[in-house]
Amino acid sequence: MKKATPPKPIDQPSSPTVVSKMADQLHQAYRELETKFESLNQKLEETNQQLKQSLAEKEKITSFLKNILESLTSGVLVVDLAGKITMFNKAAEEITGYKAVEVVGRPYSEIIGKNIDKELNALKTLKTKTPHIDEERELLNKNGAKVPLGFSTAPLVDSEGALLGVVEIFFDLSKIKKLEDEVSRVKTLAALGEMAATVAHEVRNPLGGITGFADLLNKEIAESDSRKQYVKKIIEGVENLNRTVKNLLTYARMIKVAPQEVNLTRFLDEVVKFYEMDLQREKKNIVILREYVRPELKAKIDPEHFRQVVLNLLQNATQSMPKGGKVKISAEYARDQKIKQEKLFLKIADSGSGMSKEVLDKMFTPFFTTKEGGTGLGMATIKKIVEAHQGEIKVNSEVGKGTEVEISLPLF
Repeated sequence: MKKATPPKPIDQPSSPTVVSKMADQLHQAYRELETKFESLNQKLEETNQQLKQSLAEKEKITSFLKNILESLTSGVLVVDLAGKITMFNKAAEEITGYKAVEVVGRPYSEIIGKNIDKELNALKTLKTKTPHIDEERELLNKNGAKVPLGFSTAPLVDSEGALLGVVEIFFDLSKIKKLEDEVSRVKTLAALGEMAATVAHEVRNPLGGITGFADLLNKEIAESDSRKQYVKKIIEGVENLNRTVKNLLTYARMIKVAPQEVNLTRFLDEVVKFYEMDLQREKKNIVILREYVRPELKAKIDPEHFRQVVLNLLQNATQSMPKGGKVKISAEYARDQKIKQEKLFLKIADSGSGMSKEVLDKMFTPFFTTKEGGTGLGMATIKKIVEAHQGEIKVNSEVGKGTEVEISLPLF
């Protein structure tokens, strides 16, 4: 028979000294852990503060750069690797007519790249990493109008040289192109004026001889003679030709003005009343309305030359209304937004047939006319007189909606 195994002895409780030592060790470990926790907590707080400061500085720099981009007068856009627009500043909005919310995230080719040379856009730079520097092209804006642009592109890379996209900077060349056209036109007109003066002098001498012989024939031929009418036609033709030559010489000659202070409203009333007498005599159904902001508007003009300007413009206005209508003449002081200065503005508007853009573009070109028997020197001479007064002349017109001529003159 197997003997029974005696029971294991029960552990005796540790002595008070051992328990106390273990408690002290636990307290010590807790204090060390607490110290480490406080140290880590402090470091975390410091790190958070540094991170907050870093984020604040980053936001400040981002805001500063954004303000710079928005303040630029040149358009700036960024294209990502997929060829989509990721940034579009305020100037870009003004030049293209698109809002940033309309274009960001959309393909460059749908917005800026429409109908342009594939070699002259940001996508070419994205593909080849070759920048465009100070090149020109045309842009179709949101309204479908062509806008001449000067532009540059450059690859956008990170600190390690990896390609992120392309940045494009562009600006509107419309004003520059207009100035270039104006300079070209002035040079052409100057050469034309010199040629006209030479031709006029050469033509005038034989005209005098023709007139003399025609007068002799006119005196010798009886009134009942049928040949008398032919002589009269010769004299009329010579007079018309002589008038054209005189206009040529007047246009070619440098206009010298002698400005003096006048009451413009009184001056305009005198010129208009004089012209209204002609309208009444010719029984034309035309009304001239006067709209002056002030009863007295002072202006510094050459009365003789400026009378010619106003009369010619009134004549043009009435000729555009063969069935009658209204002509409105107004004058006021207003601020010229381009130079931020006050000027005197004179406007003559009619309710006539108006002009096409093609006619409007050639309006100030010498010898260009749409009138039968016209010399084509009227508006060209008016422009010379206005510019001799250091002023500007603009014409706004639309077929079927009349014409408005605006003359701006500097104040004293």
